[in-house]
Amino acid sequence: MHPTARALIRHCSSLFVGLALAASVTAQTYPSKPVSMIVAFPPGGGSDVLGRAVGKGMAEVFGQPVIIENVVGVGGSLGVLKAANAQPDGYTLLAGSPLELIYTPLGVAAAKNRPEDMRLAALVGHTPIAIAVRKDLPVNTLEEFVALAKKSDKPLSFGSTGIGSLYHLMAEKALQTAGARGLHAPYNGMAPYLKDLMGGVIDFAVVPLVGPVMGAIESGQIKALALASSQPLARLPKLSLAVATKGFEDYQFSIWIGVQASAKTPAAQVAAVHKAAYIALANPDIRKVIETAGSTVAEPMTLAQLDTFYKAEVVKAAAIAKSIKLEPQ
Repeated sequence: MHPTARALIRHCSSLFVGLALAASVTAQTYPSKPVSMIVAFPPGGGSDVLGRAVGKGMAEVFGQPVIIENVVGVGGSLGVLKAANAQPDGYTLLAGSPLELIYTPLGVAAAKNRPEDMRLAALVGHTPIAIAVRKDLPVNTLEEFVALAKKSDKPLSFGSTGIGSLYHLMAEKALQTAGARGLHAPYNGMAPYLKDLMGGVIDFAVVPLVGPVMGAIESGQIKALALASSQPLARLPKLSLAVATKGFEDYQFSIWIGVQASAKTPAAQVAAVHKAAYIALANPDIRKVIETAGSTVAEPMTLAQLDTFYKAEVVKAAAIAKSIKLEPQ
């Protein structure tokens, strides 16, 4: 072999060994500085409450701060884009839900993020969802709501976290089932439309039963009519199930919150995030915060299981959007 060729091979071999060692060292030292965890909605919502809880636990595991950053706009798309476009090194994560990750791209033409931009590193919790109305709307059951919506002279107004969001699609599906019309008011997060529901500005909304929503229901500031689940909720035992109402037999939804990283993030960093999140979720104090907020702590999954789960959620969302003929606006 020519001496130059031998020298080139030795050089490349040394380079590859050096890169491998560097990757190993990086994986072992991650994180060596504070980690940012983006929440794509304002403070007070489910993503914010659960993100702060798991972030606190992860900080204890990492030995580095996990700093929550609320990045609001375009139905959560801005927050996802910031996480997706950040340096893919594990230092910018997202405490996200299917709302901004999957549904917003289906319904908002201005949204530039796509589900495949992010990878689910851990599931944090599942939150039940209910149909709720302003406190002075003259209905107390889903059957009465359907009847009122049908005979109302004007469309019932409802809020959501944005066009194409899960809450938007669920409200539209409820109206479609009732054979009624509605007037949609999109908001930049749950907290603003909850405030308007409590203030009587809008007639109804689909809401996650977490944090301030539970307080608003229990204090009588809004009325919950039906739970979009197959199982009753222990904290609200008198809340009826939507599936018991004619036409709503398949009206079953819940919302999950997870920790995501850019899809370009190296496997070693994703694995570290995955491990830290589930160690955090085993902490009784962290679990108590999540459960007190109204959510159920998610069972651990492997990264392969999380990949499969996430892909299935994307398929399900597309089917719901198709069923109500959703067009991006």
